[in-house]
Amino acid sequence: MKLDNEEGLAHLDVALKAWQRYDDFRRHRLRNINFTYGRQWLDPVCLNDGSEVTEQQQSMMTGKTPSTNNLIRQLVKSVVGRFRSQVADSAPKDIADTLSRNLADEVDCRTFEEFLISGACFQRVEHGRTGVEITNVSPALMFTSRIKDSRGNDCRLVGQLHDMAMSDILRRLADGSRRRAVDICRAFAQPSSAGSEFFTSSDTDCYRVIEMWTLESRECYRCHDRKSGSLFFVTPAEAKHLDNNVERQWMIRDVWRCRWLTPSGIILSQYDAPMHPFVFKLYPLTDGEIHSFVEDVIDQQKFVNRMITIIDHVMDSTAKGVLIYPTESLPEGFSWQDLVSTWRSPNGVIPYDSMRLDSGFKPEQLIVNGANTGAYELLNLQMSLFEKISGVSAAMQGQNLSGVNGSKLYDSQVENSTISLLDLFDSFTSFLAARNDRVRSLSDGGRRS
Repeated sequence: MKLDNEEGLAHLDVALKAWQRYDDFRRHRLRNINFTYGRQWLDPVCLNDGSEVTEQQQSMMTGKTPSTNNLIRQLVKSVVGRFRSQVADSAPKDIADTLSRNLADEVDCRTFEEFLISGACFQRVEHGRTGVEITNVSPALMFTSRIKDSRGNDCRLVGQLHDMAMSDILRRLADGSRRRAVDICRAFAQPSSAGSEFFTSSDTDCYRVIEMWTLESRECYRCHDRKSGSLFFVTPAEAKHLDNNVERQWMIRDVWRCRWLTPSGIILSQYDAPMHPFVFKLYPLTDGEIHSFVEDVIDQQKFVNRMITIIDHVMDSTAKGVLIYPTESLPEGFSWQDLVSTWRSPNGVIPYDSMRLDSGFKPEQLIVNGANTGAYELLNLQMSLFEKISGVSAAMQGQNLSGVNGSKLYDSQVENSTISLLDLFDSFTSFLAARNDRVRSLSDGGRRS
């Protein structure tokens, strides 16, 4: 293993550009995650002076306490629950043991939740210590070539960023050689590029390793042994040593080449394989764009939060009203700050000069009814739009159950809501089918070449 590796730097540059291509996706995914799990006031806002603050800071600057009513989380849970009840129990019998050992039902539900939030899901299928292993991979750690085919057939590059302990790196890449292990340790001692999350591990106890798979074309011979009847491929150099009884045909063959790189561009290991270990689905991939289910309802969620915050602020402001206090009635030794502090107190007592009552200098409280502002109608409208845009009706969420409506009507509402989500379910089902085919292929004896 050469520590000064120009080839590795070239491949590292290709991987970095592929990673940067997903910058917008990672930013949108993080925003979708924040909204799904209740962090819904973090969007940036530009003030008049040009400074940038979060929506939460802007709301507090105007005297309003931000209120979060997380409708998206319940929405996602309802769709995942429907997936569990309708899709998750349809595991193929021939690989049922492998899926059961990997707790595939739970793994797939978490993958489906990621699919709803980000519009992308990745799983890794490979041979492990206990047989074929299925592992969820965060889309934030993945990168691919530019893909426009919704099936992913035009993918020519796929990779994953790893944060690994040195012991795990040596166990996986040293191939049982102490000399290789020493070289790998020296490789990580070299300085790497800084200032980018691509090169730096998020865990201070781990090292960043870049796994990169590329589809490459190779010159080879397809051979047929007449004696054994076997069909195999050899390189041009190997073809020179074949027996005369072996028929051969020159051809160009596509193979997947795997490279494990350090952040400094050193190739730790490389090998060929019939296929990379990843199964992924990007949705909907119209013109190569990824858009998630959660993304569609963020605007409605923000509007609901703002309306409830405004209603709460109006009720809080109008509950006690405004105090009109004549300056002539302010007692001696009682400052205006004392007056304001006492007025805020629920049991406060404010003195005034009673000798001025006949002159009309009496404190007066003005209360204006701020409830009738149309805010409730707007809030109900947004709640209704939330259901229509998401396609998840109240019936599907188990709400609005009443003895007045018959069971057939309720089942019809649930079915109609499920139809609106059928594209999501079927897209993810195609992902599971591809994953199961990969599991089946490895279970039949596929190995790394």
